[in-house]
Amino acid sequence: MLPSTISSLIGDDLAKVDQHLKSLLESDNPLISQIGNYICQSGGKRVRPILLLLSAQVAGHQTQQTEDYQGQRERAVHLASIIEFIHAATLLHDDVIDNASLRRGSPSANKKWGNHLPVLVGDYLYAISFYLLVKDNDTRIMETVSKATATVTDGEILQLQKCGDLGIREEEYLEIIAKKTSCLMAASCRIGAILGGAQKEQVEALCDYGTDVGIAFQLVDDLLDYISREEKLGKPVNNDLQGGNCTLPLIRTLQVASLQEIERIRQIMSQPILSPDDLAWIVSLIKRYGADKFTLDRAAWYVQRAKERLAVFADSVYRKALFDFSDYIIQRDF
Repeated sequence: MLPSTISSLIGDDLAKVDQHLKSLLESDNPLISQIGNYICQSGGKRVRPILLLLSAQVAGHQTQQTEDYQGQRERAVHLASIIEFIHAATLLHDDVIDNASLRRGSPSANKKWGNHLPVLVGDYLYAISFYLLVKDNDTRIMETVSKATATVTDGEILQLQKCGDLGIREEEYLEIIAKKTSCLMAASCRIGAILGGAQKEQVEALCDYGTDVGIAFQLVDDLLDYISREEKLGKPVNNDLQGGNCTLPLIRTLQVASLQEIERIRQIMSQPILSPDDLAWIVSLIKRYGADKFTLDRAAWYVQRAKERLAVFADSVYRKALFDFSDYIIQRDF
């Protein structure tokens, strides 16, 4: 549940994002509406819309009594919905690539409709997003979103290139998650800052805040894949291990494990399907060497740096809401 400091500021606007998503998905083709709504209304955290809306408020709270403030607020809801469309498109494509069976506790779109339709609906969401951005007609925002979308795809390709590579360095892993996950969050913050009329230094500060929060978010997400339970996570656990993706908990374990343990990990990861016993052994090794705490501590470091980015803003309820959101990111249920 969102902290009250956040829901009190943007709760109404988040509800409007949900309504706007439904209206934008109205189509003569019922499958577009059906699959689009299935992924967009399936209980996501709305992290990117939250970041956009909060960034717009912290950047522009001094103009909230002006005549055009309500129009700016409606535009923020519209652009937050576009960002959520782009995020949903990446999820549809990711689940096909990963051959996923669950998404947010329900059957994934590809599990329900096969691979072809979700890929095409993902393409449609990308296309309609850029059509709506052209209609919005702000080159700064179009440039932000197009660059972020290209970077996200770059991150996906890089992750596929490194799949099964147990020699991946921590810096390479951080590059992947910075591109794949935090880039769109940083873009959300940049758009909010632009809408709020922030000065250049403040725009960059909010963008850097989004980058750090995004990295922290993915670090926690990757850790939960090892130590959470399927009913809490909403998707199968140990998905990264099964898919050959080496994330920070395993990277750290490989740095401190014995040669015999490393060799056993290599043997396990070379198998096409990992047995429950092998998965349990790797998870126990991660915990024994404290790689779970190491990962969480690293996420906390990024959260602290994200907060420090906001020093360019005066103390306010809006800045506090961004502080609280960064804490919320790493305090998810384990």
